[in-house]
Amino acid sequence: MILMLSVCAPVITHAANPATVQAETPPKAMTAVDLLSLQRASDPRLSPDGRVVLYRVSTSDWKKNRVTLSLWRANADGSEPRLMVDEGGGDLSWSPDSRRFAFVARRGEDKASQIYLMSVDGGEARRLTDSAQNVSDLRWSPDGRFIYFTARSPETKADKKRLSEKDDMFAFEDARTRTQLRRADVVTGKLQTVAGGDFDVKSYDVAADGETVAYVRAPSRLLDDGPFGEVWWQSGTGKARQLTDNNYGESGVKLSPDGRTVLFLANAKDGAYGTVNRNLFALNTETKAVAELGTRATDAPGWEIESAAFAPDGKSVYFTANEGVRATLNRVPVTGGAWQTLVTGDSVVSDVDVSASGRLAYIQSSATSPAELFTFDPRRLQSTQVTHLSDDLKTRFRLPRQEALRWVAPDGQALEGLVTYPLDYVPGKAYPLVVQNHGGPRSVDQFNIFSYGRLNPLLAARGIMTLSVNYRGGTAYGDTFLQGMNGGYFKYADKDVLSGIDELIRRGLADPERLGVMGWSAGGHMTNRLITTTDRFKAAASGAGTVDWTSMYLTSDTRWQRQEWFITPPYGTSARRDLYEEYSALSRLDKVTTPTLIMAGAEDDRVPTAQSIMLYRSLKALGVETELYLAPREPHNFAELRHRLFQVNKHMDWFLSRLTGQDYLWDKAPDSKADGRREDEEEDGPEDASMR
Repeated sequence: MILMLSVCAPVITHAANPATVQAETPPKAMTAVDLLSLQRASDPRLSPDGRVVLYRVSTSDWKKNRVTLSLWRANADGSEPRLMVDEGGGDLSWSPDSRRFAFVARRGEDKASQIYLMSVDGGEARRLTDSAQNVSDLRWSPDGRFIYFTARSPETKADKKRLSEKDDMFAFEDARTRTQLRRADVVTGKLQTVAGGDFDVKSYDVAADGETVAYVRAPSRLLDDGPFGEVWWQSGTGKARQLTDNNYGESGVKLSPDGRTVLFLANAKDGAYGTVNRNLFALNTETKAVAELGTRATDAPGWEIESAAFAPDGKSVYFTANEGVRATLNRVPVTGGAWQTLVTGDSVVSDVDVSASGRLAYIQSSATSPAELFTFDPRRLQSTQVTHLSDDLKTRFRLPRQEALRWVAPDGQALEGLVTYPLDYVPGKAYPLVVQNHGGPRSVDQFNIFSYGRLNPLLAARGIMTLSVNYRGGTAYGDTFLQGMNGGYFKYADKDVLSGIDELIRRGLADPERLGVMGWSAGGHMTNRLITTTDRFKAAASGAGTVDWTSMYLTSDTRWQRQEWFITPPYGTSARRDLYEEYSALSRLDKVTTPTLIMAGAEDDRVPTAQSIMLYRSLKALGVETELYLAPREPHNFAELRHRLFQVNKHMDWFLSRLTGQDYLWDKAPDSKADGRREDEEEDGPEDASMR
């Protein structure tokens, strides 16, 4: 049942937006630097009285070579936006009286990140803690006495001595320190451990009495130990009581105001973990009974629950859900039953915060706006836009049109994806097409043209259409759809992608002779699969993808949620080696003819860089055109702005030269010599840099 959406607010120029619109200047095509410099709102925190909202704004700082986050406040109606902290200010939490807030920062001589307190009216922030370890995940207790947080336990004296002497050979994945739940006295700053021991605290919440806490206790912080985490409950520093004993892998714990019910999220259904979309559960702290919320409704969509929080009266729950190419804000009674959709559209709703007054705040993004902050009045069922970081995008830039596409695969499966049209699109004309494969694979592509790694505005400006296919094995289309990879990663997924391409060709939108393919992480896996099973693509870009499942499975930092791909039910039996070999691209590389660009982070633990090196060396030995770039210091996803810029420039160059024959003028960082080309580059493109 859809109840709304109404949005109202006067337009306010946000002081954090560095761009200004010159009068009568026509909109231009977006450049790589433009795409990387877009601002986004995030992390909203409403004051308990619902009158003021804190939030963060991301800004690309090219001199610091990273994205910085500044802390802002505004009235809930969007008026009087004001900068509070020019950089930092994470993990926000309000005092119960709405007069102060706490945030995390590392300043001056701080030996670790600390808790700072600031008045809602601004002024100097006061440091509260002197913690030896970084603090995070703040919760100001509703009674006002404490600020709860998590921090790693200190190294032992013996380990400190060994580290100082570089006698630092420790057992692999040895848990030398643990994540503890602690609290600081708001007046004195005195620190106290609430929960700590031979376990790691994952997520937690504090009840209205300021003493009762619920938290997830896991054997370690390793991802593979997530399913062994359980929900515990305790009052103050008293004895803890275990509430669950299952294989759910609970996360996102929230306590009801009366402390009697715990909300949590888990990939579980019918009393057990499974290959199912993330579900929402309510746990009775007295009886330990667990109820599934929302998904039991006969008309509930095949959604994936993203986050959840109690209403102030504890009688209902607000939650965000991924529903195909959209994400919505919803409400359901805590006892279960009919759910209501409150905010929907061709957009993605995330980062929901609920104040004690009942007002909500959330972030909404779409194909026309990277990320804006809204507040929501549940009584009037009305949203109000608070930030206006992207109001001028349409006047500054020519933005491509993106729309949802639905079709049916040859085997009868209904599929959905997103098409982004070239600028100046002419109906009836077939365009070069780059198919973009989402990561995860337990994820979903949703309305968004502003992800820098997808290049959408840049490709559209050069006359290239893009397609994102939500293939089987992904989330947000029901559990059967998600289970499409069980017992075989590529049983359906790669065929789904090809069927999307065929659909665009059938509709006369895509030119079958000018096809490209790209993806990162699981999207890289998909790209590697496609170039080894078809020669239809004229160019490919594989980012952090695997080619050998056996070695990737054993060397990655996690195997969780991957066992199902190589094991046939019932789970827990030995893996079928033939499935590893069948779906490893390494055994079919001799069939590759597609020129393939390869990139990865040099410090990637999720998909170890050996996978990209194996792909590169194999293609090179087989005489296939290829280049490999390993970004120094980078993990699975790039963080440094110049690495991101190189990624965008190189991908654009790679696809344009092979799909359209166009030259690409490399964009440069704003503080670099703006000659349109890297300083070490010749007119005809970069020299062989494949050994990076």
